[in-house]
Amino acid sequence: MPDTYAVEPRTVTGKRVKRMRSAGVVPANIYGRGVESVAVQIPFVDARTMINAHGRNSLIEVQVTGEAKARPVVVRQLDIHPLNGALRHIDFYQVDLQRTISAEIPVVLTGESPVVTIQGGILMHGAEAVLVEALPAELPEQLEISVESLTEFDQQLSAGQLQLPQGVTLLSGEDLMLARISRPRIEEEPEAVLEGEEAEAAEEGEPAEKAAEDAEETEGASEDGGED
Repeated sequence: MPDTYAVEPRTVTGKRVKRMRSAGVVPANIYGRGVESVAVQIPFVDARTMINAHGRNSLIEVQVTGEAKARPVVVRQLDIHPLNGALRHIDFYQVDLQRTISAEIPVVLTGESPVVTIQGGILMHGAEAVLVEALPAELPEQLEISVESLTEFDQQLSAGQLQLPQGVTLLSGEDLMLARISRPRIEEEPEAVLEGEEAEAAEEGEPAEKAAEDAEETEGASEDGGED
């Protein structure tokens, strides 16, 4: 049985919601296919526990105060403050347990590639999630794939290589890149640069040497002319 969390009907809307958040309560909504939207609220502590335990798209139940039965739902959307990371709103999607739904499932890379550990390759991350379809109770919390099979430069892992649980269908393209091994960057060595007195000496010495060479050529030409 999925975990159940208590929520209460919410009458506070608009600007007054800010005061509710300050009091440690998170506003939320329940909606779904053929379901009338219901405004609810949940204590922040319970919301944090729920999200840490299940994340998004895992099947849970919410018991609305005053209702006889708990509602099967998944967390479809979280509104997070971009600066302080505070949870501002939750969207619960009420599901039909007999009807498949689509959801984005996080992809977790595991293991180590020998090309990275031995040859200095760079592991490039691709898509962080894939779109799948399954019955609500069969949706995985995450999908794992090992990078240990990447044994050469420029090899990659694609969504089609994921091992999906029974009853789960991949909707993302099979060629969606999840990870790739890039060659290490080789920096060109800078040319030697003379500094300080050496640079000044080189700058002063070059014209002097050239002048000496010119003088020798002129003297040689004069001697040749005198013999005639």
